[in-house]
Amino acid sequence: MKQKVVSILLTSLVMLMGGSGLHAEPQPSGKKSTSLPSKGMVLQKIQLVKMMMSSTSSIERAAQSDDAELSKQVGKVQSLYVNANAALNSGDVAKADKLADEALNAIEGLSRQAPDAKQLETKRRKSYQESLEELRNAEATYLDLRERVAAKKKGSNAALDEAKKKKAKAKTLAEKGNYQEASEILKGAHAQVIEALNKLLGSKALSYEVTFKNDAEEYEYELARYQSFEELAPIAYVELKPDKNTIALSERYVQKSRDLSDTAKELAAKGEHRAAIDTLLDAMKGIKTALRILGLVLQD
Repeated sequence: MKQKVVSILLTSLVMLMGGSGLHAEPQPSGKKSTSLPSKGMVLQKIQLVKMMMSSTSSIERAAQSDDAELSKQVGKVQSLYVNANAALNSGDVAKADKLADEALNAIEGLSRQAPDAKQLETKRRKSYQESLEELRNAEATYLDLRERVAAKKKGSNAALDEAKKKKAKAKTLAEKGNYQEASEILKGAHAQVIEALNKLLGSKALSYEVTFKNDAEEYEYELARYQSFEELAPIAYVELKPDKNTIALSERYVQKSRDLSDTAKELAAKGEHRAAIDTLLDAMKGIKTALRILGLVLQD
């Protein structure tokens, strides 16, 4: 209720003080009006700015916001107030009036931009839920990859155990309404899981010895291995969130590798399995380069 009353007061006074001729000094009959504000009127405007700075909750919210632009605008309002006071004290009434108007307009803008407590809580709760979902996806990716390409050498669960602890801590904070800190904890856990994924991909667990009866069997193995790496590309786009240029560069290598894979399949269909295997190995190099560009460090 206090905010609404102050907002109405602000709007009314701005309209009054900004109205044509309403704040001008009385002019002698027959002389053209210069519409110069009186010192008293400008002083009232500056006092209104001061009152709004100390009593408007949107100013307080903006000052405490993690939005850098809103914080910058609060600083601008404060600077306009100080400069308007200085201009009035130095006798430059017109400049003081202009600066006071700018300060009032800036405060009105902040009232529209700075979310109220309920809106801010909703925004932070959504961010927390998104961070939680990203962490769960990263954990699932790690577990799935470990099962598919490192089944004979199980990796450490340290990162997942730590992530579980951090999720519990974040949940406790979220239940108390501290969504911002909870989100930061989840982001830290997400980074640890991604690091563990990198280590898994670069470990010797990917290169255990396999024996084949013939070239056809080796070809099927290499094809499955290639496809496992190719499947990582779209996952990396989502989990690592690289910029558009990085994705474009990585995708060029992915496409080249896909073309080589198609060639390998054609060779295998003709019974030329050794040539198909060599082609797949070239495709594998391209995929590894594509993933390395995204931040997944693979063993050569």
